[in-house]
Amino acid sequence: MQTIRLYITGMTCAACSSRIEKAVGRLEGVHRISVSLATAQASVQLNQSVVAEADIYRKIEQLGYGIEQAVRPKAANDSEIRNYRIRFLVSLILSMPLLWGMFSHLPLLSAVWVPHILHNAYFQWVIATVLQFYIGYPFYQGAYQALKQRSANMDVLVVISTSAAYFYSHYQLFRMSRSAEHVPLYFDSIAMILTVILLGKWLESIAKGKALKDLNELHDLQIRLVRVVRGREESWIPSEQLRKGDIVRVIAGEWIAADGIVVAGASEIDESLLTGESYPVMKSTRDRVYSGTRCLNGSLVIKAASDTQGSRLSRMIAMVEEAQSNKPMIARKVDRVAAYFVPFMILASISTYAAWMYSSHEHASELAMRQALSVLLVACPCALGLATPVSILIATALSAKSGILFKDGRAMEVLHRTNHVLLDKTGTLTEGKPRLIAVHSLMESESYLLRMASAVEQHSAHLLAQAIVQAAEQRRILIPDAAEVSEIPGNGMKGLVEGKAVRVGHYKWMQSERVPMSMTEQPWNLSTGSGRTILYVSIQSKMAGWLVLSDQLREEAPLVVRKLKAQADVWMLTGDQRHQANRIASEAGVEHYRAAMSPEMKLDVVRELRDQGRIVAVIGDGNNDTAALAAANVGIAMGGGVNSAREAGDVILVNDRLYGVLDAITISRRTMGNIKQNLTIAAVYNVIAVPFAALGYLDPRLACMGMAASSITVVANALRLQKLHKR
Repeated sequence: MQTIRLYITGMTCAACSSRIEKAVGRLEGVHRISVSLATAQASVQLNQSVVAEADIYRKIEQLGYGIEQAVRPKAANDSEIRNYRIRFLVSLILSMPLLWGMFSHLPLLSAVWVPHILHNAYFQWVIATVLQFYIGYPFYQGAYQALKQRSANMDVLVVISTSAAYFYSHYQLFRMSRSAEHVPLYFDSIAMILTVILLGKWLESIAKGKALKDLNELHDLQIRLVRVVRGREESWIPSEQLRKGDIVRVIAGEWIAADGIVVAGASEIDESLLTGESYPVMKSTRDRVYSGTRCLNGSLVIKAASDTQGSRLSRMIAMVEEAQSNKPMIARKVDRVAAYFVPFMILASISTYAAWMYSSHEHASELAMRQALSVLLVACPCALGLATPVSILIATALSAKSGILFKDGRAMEVLHRTNHVLLDKTGTLTEGKPRLIAVHSLMESESYLLRMASAVEQHSAHLLAQAIVQAAEQRRILIPDAAEVSEIPGNGMKGLVEGKAVRVGHYKWMQSERVPMSMTEQPWNLSTGSGRTILYVSIQSKMAGWLVLSDQLREEAPLVVRKLKAQADVWMLTGDQRHQANRIASEAGVEHYRAAMSPEMKLDVVRELRDQGRIVAVIGDGNNDTAALAAANVGIAMGGGVNSAREAGDVILVNDRLYGVLDAITISRRTMGNIKQNLTIAAVYNVIAVPFAALGYLDPRLACMGMAASSITVVANALRLQKLHKR
């Protein structure tokens, strides 16, 4: 499966995005498609052996929309703003004669001088014709494409209302020429409708641009030029040409353009825009640095670990954009409502016309036309369509800048409702940076035992394994190569070192591997109540000794656990033995814990709780947490963990701070609250405004102002999320 992302132009309301999803989703080979109205972006997952990208583009263009590729959100939004601004200004200029002529009909402006020609019905007809078929052409085009696909969008409402006003006025104009009576004309209403709608769409695009602010700032962190060192020469190349292994030099004040390892130099690095951490971090030889961070002083020579597309920043941006496409359930429900919204409003308009036409009022036909137009114009599907995606857009981009990555909108929708939290121990509740504090050998010297253990452990990314390797390096022990190495998640490592079978792992696993274990080889005195971890080492299936490692509880863990317990049951699941688990659980304030848990056992716990109707969040960082993270309602991966955990998680704490869990829940709660506010605004507006218009209390000119105002109000309310507190 391949996922492509593209920008779509010409969408006007939720019905447009829903129509694209349905049409493209029916193509054979398209696994999933999600379209965001707020970002004008589509994410399509397809099987390239069945359907080509060109087929996707062709289908979208057949629906009447345009496609822009490799465009940043800001560029797409700027293009939309520019398009609506030009259309609005042209409409305003053409409308001025009609709007000026309207002044004499308004009580407060009746004294304003109006040239006689502006009252001429044929002059108004000419101006209105240009407006209707030149300015209104894009609306006709959008409506035609929608109706061709047996659906309806906002363009249909605009076309029906303005066409009805135009052709009714056209009929009245030529009827008036054959009679002496004065008849009402709606040419000025057409001018007002088109001008105000375009003004509303222009302002809406500007507001959406503000919503894109945080996402655009992430894009702006991507450096365009990179200084590479080749031999003794330094040269600048476009960042797209950077390759893994290239040597990059960065001096004070410059932004780092590549993820990599420092091979020379030292500097304080500002990582605040990438992780949310405000304090500079000192980096020197062998430390890892990331693109999107800034060198504050000194200089660094960096060996690139990937190209720019594989950098942490690029992946972060991709995840934020993916979160806009993966709609939460509430957004999909709104899309279903929006699909029926426009047909329902057309039916309501026809019913309004019929009711007024058959009333006993003296000017029934005139009133019927006016109120039917008002109903069509006051209804606003755009407000419904923008209610959810704009809030999700702002929240995911802002949280990414704070070091919290939501992979999809569903995670944000569910997280604040979590009522059961399962925490891993090592690397989650603890600092995850264990140190080797003791080596006990039963056969050869301590150095020999550590040398053999490090040979297999160097092939693991587990924190305990890395601590053993680091201790060997600090003791200047030459670590040999190992063959046939395999890792058994939650248990240990095994392989061949210098022709000998070496195993390093937990006590029970050693027993299961049939390594003879005697009571004298259980160093309980080293571990009971101390929170230390013991890993046993066997050579040629004989017990060779054990390694003692210690890990410390995170400083913030007790506070985080206490606050989590205010809304959910909190358990700790760990692969460590009971005596180690008991100490950490006690210090963290976790009342329920399970020790000696394999990955399968953790997975079973998650499934059992979900079967009971619990909403489960799992927080972990290791390979042994991957299955549980994937099976949970929401998986939260610590940023300092292994890749598999980050891939399985729905939320990633980039800065590797446990406080991020509380921040993520707060963001989830406030975002969903904001979405509900937006939906309430949109629903209440339509529920009140439509009957108000149908009963004759709303002029068509005011109705179209209301339509524009409702969309802008929804976006403005979503923008309040930008004030979310950052810890």
